Amino acid sequence: TFNVILANPPYSIKAWDQKAFTNDPFGRNLWGTPPQGCADYAFQQHIQKSLDANNGRSITLWPHGVLFRDSESDMRRKMIEEDVVECVISLGPNLFYNSSMTSCLLITNNNKQPERKGKVLFVQAVNEVRNEKTISYLDSHHIDRISNGYQDFKDEKTFTAVVGNETILEDKNTRLNVQLFVKEEIKLQENFELLLNSYETDSKKLEKSMNDLFKTLANG
Repeated sequence: TFNVILANPPYSIKAWDQKAFTNDPFGRNLWGTPPQGCADYAFQQHIQKSLDANNGRSITLWPHGVLFRDSESDMRRKMIEEDVVECVISLGPNLFYNSSMTSCLLITNNNKQPERKGKVLFVQAVNEVRNEKTISYLDSHHIDRISNGYQDFKDEKTFTAVVGNETILEDKNTRLNVQLFVKEEIKLQENFELLLNSYETDSKKLEKSMNDLFKTLANG
């Protein structure tokens, strides 16, 4: 058997019973106690504890802070060490009414396929949106590309990266920012050509100036 949890918890709650969670009778503090000022990982751990231990899966919509806040680094480390994180998907801005925030999907899996064990897939889908004024939309072709990237589970330049857990754990804060692993394309050739053209133009100007100076000195 298996169960799947889809969740969009309330973000960054400050008024919550941190003390009770520290001594939670249900053992939901799997990775530790979140800071008082942000209960996000209380929800994430509640979700994880609610999954089938052998085959549970979850997809949770979060603000990007859960991927890098220093105060939660120990919990992220334990999450990676237990090899339950399967995928992190960075979504584009303006997908929520009255908010320009960017968000991410954190996907966990208690029973990864053998070829996915010990690895995390990062998907840079920030540009996979249709923008209309202050609102963005995920159209079917955007969703298909993101879904296919998840299903393929392989490197695709500027879009996806498969990263070993050991690489992630080398960072003392165990950051899961997608942009750390999926690099934007740097147009080296284009930049080189611009620099070369600028150099050639400046060289010609310098040569002309020097020739004019020599003529002036010769005639003086």
